[in-house]
Amino acid sequence: MVRNWLNIKSVNGSLDFRKDIQGLRGIAVGLVVLEHATPVISGGYIGVDVFFVISGFVITQLLLREMQSRGSISLVTFYSRRVRRLVPALVIVLTFSLVGSVLVLSPGLEQDKTVSAALASLFFVANLRYILEGGYFFLQADPFRHLWSLGVEEQFYFFYPILIVGLVRFSRERRMQFANLSLIVLGVLTAASFISASLLAEGYRLLPLPTRMSFFGTPFRLWELMAGGILAFALFDRKIKFGLMTQILGWSAGLALILFPAFTYDSFTVFPGVAALAPVVGTLILIWAGSSYAAAAGPLSWKPLTYIGDISYGLYLWHWPLIVYSERLFPGNSLAILIAVVISLGASAVQWRLVEIRFRNKSDVIGRKALKFFGFAATSLVVLSITVFALSRTGLGLDLRAQFEPMPRASDGCSFETRTTAAGSNCSDEGRGPVRMILVGDSQAGALADAFVLVAKELEASYKVVYGNSCPVHARPNELRDSCSDQNKELAGIVRAFRPSIIVVANASDLYVTRGGFGKPDARIRRADGSIPRNYGEALENWVSGVREVLESDWRENTPLLYVQMIPVAPTQTESLLRRRQQRSTFLIDEGFDRNVVTAAERIELSGLSEITVLDPAEVLCPDNRCLLSINGKSLYSDAYHLNPRGAKLLVPRILDSILAMIGN
Repeated sequence: MVRNWLNIKSVNGSLDFRKDIQGLRGIAVGLVVLEHATPVISGGYIGVDVFFVISGFVITQLLLREMQSRGSISLVTFYSRRVRRLVPALVIVLTFSLVGSVLVLSPGLEQDKTVSAALASLFFVANLRYILEGGYFFLQADPFRHLWSLGVEEQFYFFYPILIVGLVRFSRERRMQFANLSLIVLGVLTAASFISASLLAEGYRLLPLPTRMSFFGTPFRLWELMAGGILAFALFDRKIKFGLMTQILGWSAGLALILFPAFTYDSFTVFPGVAALAPVVGTLILIWAGSSYAAAAGPLSWKPLTYIGDISYGLYLWHWPLIVYSERLFPGNSLAILIAVVISLGASAVQWRLVEIRFRNKSDVIGRKALKFFGFAATSLVVLSITVFALSRTGLGLDLRAQFEPMPRASDGCSFETRTTAAGSNCSDEGRGPVRMILVGDSQAGALADAFVLVAKELEASYKVVYGNSCPVHARPNELRDSCSDQNKELAGIVRAFRPSIIVVANASDLYVTRGGFGKPDARIRRADGSIPRNYGEALENWVSGVREVLESDWRENTPLLYVQMIPVAPTQTESLLRRRQQRSTFLIDEGFDRNVVTAAERIELSGLSEITVLDPAEVLCPDNRCLLSINGKSLYSDAYHLNPRGAKLLVPRILDSILAMIGN
């Protein structure tokens, strides 16, 4: 009776343990680990999308199996099974990483962020945390950055069984076929999720922070999980049988659709959305190809691959914290990263054998017992997190000044917000001389304001400081912040109202070309045709052409302009218990990101323009290509991308000379 009402038939082949799916898990985790550990696979992040499809397929299959055997779905059993499956291993890795952070990371901001990331990961909301994360400077050193995907999966698992139960009840009341109704509902939700994810990934502001929402938001990853669920429904009541040649074609097509983007996608790929179709469809094809009654062993059933699939959850948890800590202890050492990956393989294998299997089989840990277990584990980790936070507050006996030294800046309070220009005590002044100077740009302008103010006072000039964080002076606004568009629109009015005789512009240019080298793109600036740059060359050309366009436009009314380029990016060398700071006073200019490439392209693009002078801070800060990091033990940087007032003052003579030459003195 139950089977006829549900319109579900038993197909033993579709319910057996699937070695090929374990092998597919092995490929997925392997791609992610290789992307994090090597420069070879730039698109290895698509392994997460493979995981999502597998999860949707397997979970739906389990729910349908329970429906078939019991006539209903027990939400208590389902959620208890998730606790046993995920929480023990997660708590072990979080505990290790928190303790490790005390030894490896520096006290203060780094350890504070680690604590908050650990708690977000424990309660499966790490993805929401990264949507709201305001900064990017410490993302690379976050040992829990990868656990955003676990948040997406668990949020899906929370509502998905409830949706299926609701569909069961609705179909019973309306005497509809459950399977057909489910396919329609899942299809509509999948289409809506895919369309919205694609639009957000392209930067359309359907919601605030569209690119982050698309990448980290569960509703916009839903389509990948539900695609697997739809396949589970489609296969569950069908007898699949096809020949070996068809299966080989399926394997070939599926693997190609996964491996090709893994090697060709990179941080410039607009993702997820349309670009995610390839790995998603490839995974669906591989699952389908392994569902035949006549299924041969196949490449995905290779034992080493299936073993990696067995330990894939632990390997995914362990590899990134170990890589982060190895990079901090042995910066630039690729062998250390390789050793970290090997250790993560060993730790995952031991954890799988001694922890994951044992807890997975504890069927008596259900309902209240499962809730108590999670409560105990969560309480223990919260206590540990509070302890780590408290230890961080003590400074651990280390030099809390470490490498970078925050200092009050003349530009504090001068930032441009939506439709408002703040007016701090040093944002403007009316001098006695005829020279009138205005400083505009992004946070780089704010960091150079002390030098700008000193030059203005030397000239007895009137001055004004207006800058917007992440809002460069460019022909097109950065879409990360709403205020950037307003700043672009009002820039001409601000300049016209002040009537400057000299305009100084400062941009942190490399952050809008390489996107800071961190994770997925945030700082997107569209091309003139409205499209988003698809590779580094397009991004570089888009940046320099946009700078030239805005500097040649009417807003400056032929006023002489000094363009101050991005400062050299300082290497991070913060102090920790296991890595006492070896004081560096200099660093090579070639360290860091592609700043030198960007500044060279800017000089070429701006050369020969009337009334525009380009000033490269490296000419002052980097004599003989060795850049100053500190003088007499005192830092010149407030963080890797910004000078502090002490460092900015070093530029005063060069800025003064440039302005005097421009005004004819």
